[in-house]
Amino acid sequence: MKKYRLLLALACAFLVGPDSRAEIAISNAGGLAFGSFVAGSGGSVSIDTNGARTRSGGVLLLSSGAGAAASFNISDPDSGNLNKTYIITLPANDTVTLASDSNSMAVNDFISNPSGSGVMTTGTQTLTVGATLSVGANQPVGNYSGNFSVTVNYQ
Repeated sequence: MKKYRLLLALACAFLVGPDSRAEIAISNAGGLAFGSFVAGSGGSVSIDTNGARTRSGGVLLLSSGAGAAASFNISDPDSGNLNKTYIITLPANDTVTLASDSNSMAVNDFISNPSGSGVMTTGTQTLTVGATLSVGANQPVGNYSGNFSVTVNYQ
């Protein structure tokens, strides 16, 4: 049985909103992990925003390596910015891959909670992100990794 352990390192950016008073920051609190699986005839592994892991096609999920949603802290220390709406921008399809040596797999269909936008109701909030990994038939064994960016900006 081929076994895979996949971790996805995350890259984030500090962004300033359109108003110079409106500063919002995002920081990585936990990585997106697709866990351990056997590629078999290929298919996909998906991670929901709550960390639930599902598969499609011939992929077999292994219990030895559960997946996890990425987690980000969104913050703004300025209480004057409470109740402002922020927009979440996730990677577009066909822009993120995981690689191990010369082998790669595409990561698509990014989702977040909150989805699309949120409201800064406290000084710090949590954003979780999931996605779907496309697994090729007989995908070579390896420790695949990569990164992606998530941005937040006041509306």
